[in-house]
Amino acid sequence: QGLDIVRLKNRFKEPVFTGYCDALYNVNIDGIICEVQLHVSAIVAYKEESHHYYGFFRSFFAGNVLACKNRIDMLERCIDPNADLQTALEEMLESDDEDLIWGMYGLVYEMGDWYLCEMLCQRLCEIDPDDLNCKNNLACALDDQGKYAES
Repeated sequence: QGLDIVRLKNRFKEPVFTGYCDALYNVNIDGIICEVQLHVSAIVAYKEESHHYYGFFRSFFAGNVLACKNRIDMLERCIDPNADLQTALEEMLESDDEDLIWGMYGLVYEMGDWYLCEMLCQRLCEIDPDDLNCKNNLACALDDQGKYAES
């Protein structure tokens, strides 16, 4: 009595891109709007850990639809779902596709993986030794790892 469902956001029907799902109810109880969340208990155990990744991917895919599409396309080009991570990295470091390598560099830079940034920048410098941008980024990646003499 005195309870009206004002809105339902059913993420069981349409989960977020990480696969997380729940239902969010906005209810009116005697003139006060409240939110009631319905979760699956097995998923709640992983919510805190997955929220860290959700925050990263939410910012990574922020922007307009075209920007998101371009980032998804880049990830699909970078990652062969049938290859293990080591093989995928080796293939990328042998590639001459500068756009692909720069795209992956942007991803690992946002993740703060300076070692992978270093490896990708080294490959970019091999492809185009006159590109000062990749040399600068290589120096920054080395510096961020504490390799001051090399940077």
